[in-house]
Amino acid sequence: MTRALVGVDLGGTLIRAAVATGPGTHDEPVRRPTPAAEGPIAVLHAVAAAVLEATGGRAPAGLAMGVPGPLDPGAGVVYAAPNLPGWEGLQAAGLLGAMLGCPVVLQNDANLAGFAEWTLGAGRGTRDFVFVTVSTGVGGGMVLDGELYTGAAGTAGELGHMPVDPAGPPCHQGHPGCLEGVASGTAIALRARAALAAGETSRLAAAGDSLDARDVQAAAEAGDALARRLFEDAGRALGRALGGLVNVLSPEVVAIGGGLSLAGELLLAPLRAALPEIAFAVPLARCRVVVAALGTDSGLVGATAWAARRFGSAPG
Repeated sequence: MTRALVGVDLGGTLIRAAVATGPGTHDEPVRRPTPAAEGPIAVLHAVAAAVLEATGGRAPAGLAMGVPGPLDPGAGVVYAAPNLPGWEGLQAAGLLGAMLGCPVVLQNDANLAGFAEWTLGAGRGTRDFVFVTVSTGVGGGMVLDGELYTGAAGTAGELGHMPVDPAGPPCHQGHPGCLEGVASGTAIALRARAALAAGETSRLAAAGDSLDARDVQAAAEAGDALARRLFEDAGRALGRALGGLVNVLSPEVVAIGGGLSLAGELLLAPLRAALPEIAFAVPLARCRVVVAALGTDSGLVGATAWAARRFGSAPG
């Protein structure tokens, strides 16, 4: 009996593990809560338990895991994981491999989501593809000439930290004026609160201290002027940043994923309008900007697809 290839999508609150059934397809995933507060070894034991449940108790032939933070995929070392305390400099691939008795490879979770969209989603059939996820933060992944591109240090694809406005607010990493500080869901909510505190009139005042980007989206859809302006500002910042990427990389497709992509044209209309402010006409004419296709399954699809890429074809 052939041993399975397994993908794991590791989040700050949830672990999902599944056996690959083909390039980009997988069995029903096993789900377990992430015991983040108990430290990295407890988390890795929980991952190993989920993997063995997915495989019926047999060690897999190979495992690929997406991790929410910067890492070195060659060395299997996580530099940091903001929602996983104690993961700084963690030799996660080696530790998990020893627990399971199999080879383990790591990738950043946004890179794997981008690889998933390229394999089976909005970027399918392209050679050069950019994926941007716009949610609590802004991240992404790039497939260039048919290969997932992570750079020499393994950290390429941090699209949220491109500069867009020197006078803009800092992101959660403290970088002033970067894309995440203007266009993320967190940034939209913070800017809404600041506008209300400055006395601007808006239906958003009814949300009180719990105001978040979903409240801003709902208000924008109802025609609220402040909410619509915030989405226009976020979309324009994204469009200008992506215009620069179009000039540098000339991708065939740029796919927008993450929770804010659900806002549809509220975000995409100003994004598309801003692209020509920066992008040259020829590469822009050859590039489609679309909504990502795989939704919340992209991380696990990417992990199983990466396991198949690194360890040979999956069963199926």
